[in-house]
Amino acid sequence: MILIYRPSGRAREYSPLALNIYKGCDHGCIYCFARRMPGAPEPWEKAIPRRELCAALSLELEHRREPITQQVLLSFTGDPYCQAERQFKITNEVLGILLAYQVPVAILTKGGDRCLDDVHLFKRFERIKVGATLTFLNEDPIWGESQEWEPGAADPQDRLDTLKALHRAGIRTWASFEPVLDPEQSLELMRRGLDCIDEYAVGRWNHDPRAEDIDWLDFAARAVAILRKAGKPFYIKADLRKSLPVGFLRPEEADQDALLV
Repeated sequence: MILIYRPSGRAREYSPLALNIYKGCDHGCIYCFARRMPGAPEPWEKAIPRRELCAALSLELEHRREPITQQVLLSFTGDPYCQAERQFKITNEVLGILLAYQVPVAILTKGGDRCLDDVHLFKRFERIKVGATLTFLNEDPIWGESQEWEPGAADPQDRLDTLKALHRAGIRTWASFEPVLDPEQSLELMRRGLDCIDEYAVGRWNHDPRAEDIDWLDFAARAVAILRKAGKPFYIKADLRKSLPVGFLRPEEADQDALLV
């Protein structure tokens, strides 16, 4: 079994290579696409460590004919800094192995300050970036509360504070805005992160009929305006690009590989 694999479809927009560390995810996000994939563990809300992963990963990297020079994302299915990571430390061990081979790494998490446990490792990589998925402000008592949609994930403010801490530590940071469940909250989060987020990846909400009630042209145009004014590198994902007029984006803003480490 090949552990570091080439994702396809929408997943490819985030990284040319990926490595999944846990089976399932104790964040329990109700919008998660991975929980609906064939073969997903039941219950999904329990993060199961892949105990054989580290030994197998070491062998895989040792026997490669050429070193890995393309970015590897941790992770598409499950969060590398789910609650279980504090107990099992599998991500910590995986990072140590990837560091030994200087594999370029991108991390995406909703685990907040759990990832700060590994800052000492982040600093030793030649090519790494660490990011958070940002969805809600958690200030609206009626619509879009994070604890309703992402019950096990870190509080949104914790995620922003973690990005600030990483930025201060000299770690390259990024944020993923997908799904966008409340455009106004997402736009405000973009603004609040301008002082600590180096790069932005912006998508939309899929796989739910309620998403069709959102004015995606308005959201995309306003997001682009905020990020261009701030001089922030960003990528608009393909599903959201469909809402924009042809020629609206600069080539690098529609290039899925423009933000790779």
